[in-house]
Amino acid sequence: MAHIRRKGSGQWQVRYRDPSGIERARNFARKADAEKFLVTVEADKVRGMWADPRLAKITVAEWLPTWQASRVHLRPSTRAMSESLLRNHVLPYFGDRRLGSVTPTDVQGFVAHLEEKGLAASTIRQAYLLVGGLFSSALESDLIVRSPCRGIKLPKSAQNEMRFLTAEEVADLAEVIDDRYRVLVLTAAYTGCRFGELAGLRTHRLDLLRRSLTVAEALSEVCGQVRLAPPKTPAARRQVALPKFLTEELNHHLATWPPSTEAFVFTAPQEGPLLRRNFRRRTWLPAVRASVGEPMRFHDLRHTHAAMLIAQGEHPKVIQNRLGHSSIKVTLDTYGHLFEGLDEAAAERLDDAFMPTPRKSLAEVGALGIQR
Repeated sequence: MAHIRRKGSGQWQVRYRDPSGIERARNFARKADAEKFLVTVEADKVRGMWADPRLAKITVAEWLPTWQASRVHLRPSTRAMSESLLRNHVLPYFGDRRLGSVTPTDVQGFVAHLEEKGLAASTIRQAYLLVGGLFSSALESDLIVRSPCRGIKLPKSAQNEMRFLTAEEVADLAEVIDDRYRVLVLTAAYTGCRFGELAGLRTHRLDLLRRSLTVAEALSEVCGQVRLAPPKTPAARRQVALPKFLTEELNHHLATWPPSTEAFVFTAPQEGPLLRRNFRRRTWLPAVRASVGEPMRFHDLRHTHAAMLIAQGEHPKVIQNRLGHSSIKVTLDTYGHLFEGLDEAAAERLDDAFMPTPRKSLAEVGALGIQR
């Protein structure tokens, strides 16, 4: 049984057994504090919330390697970004703090600290998610009783304004850009594929006879190393049907610029992998300035594809599948505003579909009543 006793030093000692049966003790200067602690300990044991107070003394920096070792399924680009945020922001702020000493106020202070440093809202959110993951793992390992990451207010992310090109503008951009990348522009606008998905597209994923391409890999550059990795989500791995004109364009492209030794469909001028940074600076921005004008990101060609599909009345599920969204909610949250006005168009089509049946006049109805 847990009990309190007076020690010779005048302190009050609480003796109790933890859930595993090990006897523990803690000293207090006042009896009231000892009694309060004893009630709290017994209540935590009943609720299954008791944690070894010695474990909570582990610092964030000491726990970090254990937590990182459990994160085995990260993409290389995600791991590199996480390590940068941890090294530059999380550890300098929390590294020496004991896990059990961090409070929600401390975490809110961390968010405010990053805001004062001028970090983007999206970066602050990523840093906070890392802190949340670290403390969640400590909670699951019974190092702490409760995570301090609760009720935290994060800065609102500024939405990047999407740009939607018309078919004529897409054609203008494709004509102005370096001939080697003309079909790259057309493929992005008429399939909705991301830059990394097209840069990582290899010839065996392209079936021109069946007019389709398969997105199974994405190319990225991480810490100076070029990597091919699976798409971000299972839904992003998909097969996309190609319009007939694009099939012909791709066929001509492959004949003009044969695939590289790695079988990439789109390559750098020296026939190596097509890297985003080099392409953007040397090829993309000059072509944008000479045609549709800035601001215009390569990713806006993906938005353009979605807008084209919506304008021609495609079902949201078709759009979701072509873009590789994880759910139709993502599609509607991203492009829902483009569906405005389609309701009125649907009503007009219902008007056209309605075939009015002949109706008798009131006089005819009255005459029929008299005859009866």
